[in-house]
Order: sequence, then C-alpha cells, then structure tokens
Amino acid sequence: MTYEETSAKQRTERFGMSHLSIEVGHLYADDLARPDALKEEMASAAAWVHGTTEALTRRLGGRTPRVSTCYLVDDYFHHDLPEPERLIDTVAEAAADAGLRIDYLARESSCDRMGPLDLAGLVADRIVFEPPPGTTGARPPVSDLGWLPNGVPTPKPRGIAMGAPLRWVPPSQNARREHSVFLDVELWNDTPQGRRWSCPMLAAVWQLLRLGVLRDQGRRIGVPEPVESVVPAEHGHAPGRRTASRFPDRWAEMPPILQLNAQAFPFPAYRTVSVLSTDFLEVEHAVRVICGSIRPDPGAVESIRKSAEREGMALPAELVDRLSYIFQGPI
Repeated sequence: MTYEETSAKQRTERFGMSHLSIEVGHLYADDLARPDALKEEMASAAAWVHGTTEALTRRLGGRTPRVSTCYLVDDYFHHDLPEPERLIDTVAEAAADAGLRIDYLARESSCDRMGPLDLAGLVADRIVFEPPPGTTGARPPVSDLGWLPNGVPTPKPRGIAMGAPLRWVPPSQNARREHSVFLDVELWNDTPQGRRWSCPMLAAVWQLLRLGVLRDQGRRIGVPEPVESVVPAEHGHAPGRRTASRFPDRWAEMPPILQLNAQAFPFPAYRTVSVLSTDFLEVEHAVRVICGSIRPDPGAVESIRKSAEREGMALPAELVDRLSYIFQGPI
C-alpha cells in the first residue's frame, strides 16, 4: 500500500480498486427458510452479473474489467441467524448452483461499529444539509433531530384567527424535475439501550465502504480479512469428542468483511451496482438521499479520482452518481 499526502499532518492511503463492485444479495433471516427462493434470486443475480460484466468490457474497449461481488448479511436487526458456517455454506451452495461466485461477505452490524470505530457515527458527522433559501431555520439540525429531508417539508398551516381557513403549503424537493418527490429519512432513534441506526443509514455506510471513500485519519476503513485467517470454533458433539468448525460460533466474532475468494479483485470499486429485491426500493431511495448529503474525506476522493484517471476513466463528481441498482421481483 502507498500513501498520498493531503496536508502537513495527514496522509491518505492508496490501494487497489476494482472497476465495479456488484452486490448480489442482502440476506434477511427469513430468506434461509425459503431455500428455493434463495436459489432463484441467485440465478437471477448471476444473469445480471454476467450481463453487467460483458457491458463493462465493451465500455473498456475490450479490456478485462476488474469486477468483485459481495453479499451483505443482516446481523444487526436480526439476532436469530444460524451460526456462520451453516449460513455461509447455504449461501455459497445457492451461488454455486447458479454459476455465481461470491468474493466478499460482510456483516451489516459492522456498518454500525467496526472494531473501535463508531463507523455510522463517523458517517453521520459528515452529513451536511443546507436548507434552501427562504426557509425559516426553525427545524432542528440533522445532528439533533436524526431526520434528513431531501427538501423542505410541509410547514405548519398558516391562517388567520376567528375561523378563517388555514393555508396549506406543499413540501418541495431540492433539485426537483418539474414535480417534487419529497422524502424525510430517519437516520436513527435513541433507545434505553443506546442509539439504533436505521436500515438506510447502515446501507449508506455499506455503499461508502464499497466506494472506498471512508477513512480514519487518512487510513483505509474496511479491509477484508481472508477466510484463511479466521479463527475457527470448536464444537463438542459428544463426551470426549470435539470437532473444529471453519468459523466462530457467533456472528459478532466474525470479521466485518470476509474475503471468500482468494483470487478476488479488490473489494472497493470506482462504481457499485446492487442487485436487490424490489422490497429494497424505498430503502435505497433513502440511501441516495443520505449519500447525496455526505461531505467525504477530500483526500480519499481525490486519490480515487486520480487512480481512475490513470486508467482513462472519468468518475462523476458526486458520489451518489457512482451508485447503480437492479431491482428484481417475481416474473
């Protein structure tokens, strides 16, 4: 790895990038109860992976693109997941049956906290919302409220006393195209057990990890761990007999991002594609609002831009424009 200096005190780590990161699925606990549906989703995702890779090859003038695939497991909102070895075997088998490889597997809870890093909090601190001209500023800031709008919500009705009708004012989307699609995104709620991040917030962190733009004082965040380095668990199945598992028993003991394929191209990429069920459409709309409001580490963004330029690629200036989706439902 190398470093680029961005200031007198901080250097930005540089590392290899794939051209494209393809998310081939997002696993909920309920999916494991439907193995046939999981295989169907994998088969459909495989077709999109092959087609997307072929299209990217043409765009690169026939050069072989660096494409990595990843899979996200929801261990944040669901704690009743099967042990890691069983779940990974189930997913890997479904992928293999579809002719698909999964290079990286990540835990959604690591988008909350990764080791000592309050990762979601770090990203939340980089959200910048500038109210459009003409707003009163009466709404509390995002850091206090935990809600992020993509425009101006409907204000309290205004009217005249003594029974005169109140005047309703519609919400307004920033940068709308003729008509507004207003969205107000909940980033977290605070509970007696602590802060609970929303699904869109964690998914936004996930997208930023895949784009390689998150840094801790210039250092890269989210380096995958090879499957060979994982410390396995031992199970006692009978008195005096112990057998080893490939993985720990608990998801909390698993690496944040596990590299399943030793020959995989890099996890971070210049652009991302997510192949998801239509159930995620609303969530990803919210993810785009969040990512569009992030002020990323300038050294990281500049380093990645230069790397892409050296390969003859021009990246969109806005991070959110580097995210693409394929939503699929029953046919």
